[in-house]
Amino acid sequence: MVALSESQSEAERRSIEDHHPQKKKIVVLGTGWGATSFLKGLDGSLYDVQVVSPRNYFAFTPLLPSVTCGSVEARSIVEPVRNIIKKVEEAKLDFYELLLYMIFLKLH
Repeated sequence: MVALSESQSEAERRSIEDHHPQKKKIVVLGTGWGATSFLKGLDGSLYDVQVVSPRNYFAFTPLLPSVTCGSVEARSIVEPVRNIIKKVEEAKLDFYELLLYMIFLKLH
């Protein structure tokens, strides 16, 4: 799941834009197939990105049966999130290893 936030007041936005161009914020929930594909194709110079997931790795699930049979080692089908984050060029990317229970949205 991906969320985009622009929750600053007009006065805050103007004062910040005077000093720095405003980057939009993106929150990526999870480190599954969708999240890793999204992060690998992201232009990091345009966004501030926060990744929230209970796991700090991506598992290549189609190969899990091969691990149980012993034909592939478990470390061969797992990639740490930090390696995925490094591939996003020019990005301010933060990772939080958290289990998310609920999201509260403030609607304007």
